[in-house]
Amino acid sequence: MSRSLEFNGATVEEALEKARASLGLDERVLQYEILDEGSSGFLGIGARDARIAVRVPEEAEHTSTGSQAFISPTADFVKEEKFEENGQPEPEVSASGSEVPAEILDDIRDYLSEAVSKMGIEGRVEVYDAGDYIAADVDAVETGLFIGQKGETIDALQYLVNVTVAKRHGFTKRIILDAEGYRQRRIEALQGMAHRSARRAVRERRTIELPPMSSAERRIVHLFLRDDERVTTFSEGSGENRRVKIAPVRRRVSRETRR
Repeated sequence: MSRSLEFNGATVEEALEKARASLGLDERVLQYEILDEGSSGFLGIGARDARIAVRVPEEAEHTSTGSQAFISPTADFVKEEKFEENGQPEPEVSASGSEVPAEILDDIRDYLSEAVSKMGIEGRVEVYDAGDYIAADVDAVETGLFIGQKGETIDALQYLVNVTVAKRHGFTKRIILDAEGYRQRRIEALQGMAHRSARRAVRERRTIELPPMSSAERRIVHLFLRDDERVTTFSEGSGENRRVKIAPVRRRVSRETRR
């Protein structure tokens, strides 16, 4: 089995290189479709990235180590960005690979099933131990309503189930709530925004301000641009208005270089 992942870059060749590095596959064996060849625009105006869709074999998904794709939703992206929802820190969780008892998985399933039912949404809940975290997938009839605007509903319910289970059972793994692959799609969208904004910051030689994001989303941007030597990222603001800013790195030019 396989699925498709999107990669972007200044050119199709750059997008292919990112796909190759991320998936650990030879470019010659990559199966891809060009979604957009991109454009340099006119004097930088109207520029857009090239985009490709790469067919990913199942085995590659499990072995990939790249930073652009397959980011675990439990990763501690940036230590200074402590995860918070609704103004409260999420309970401490374990990242160990110890097996989760069946009664805890059943409790999570029952809790989420009841919550979804009380929301007036028809849906089926599946819960399983994914190793580093507990995965809870909701197959809802009205997926958009369950996810909510900018993911606010699904994030709030994820926070509540983590707090509730931690209180009932003590120290446990983080629970990641998802619906129809929303988490991975959101990660890829944030990475695309970060990539385009970094290019713009470098091109225009000024700081680019991103829209307000949750702490989890800010981590994704920080991690994605962590190894980009052209820019630096930092967060400013408080509460719902806290956002990531991407600034170009000003390099000092030595006297020898000037000569």
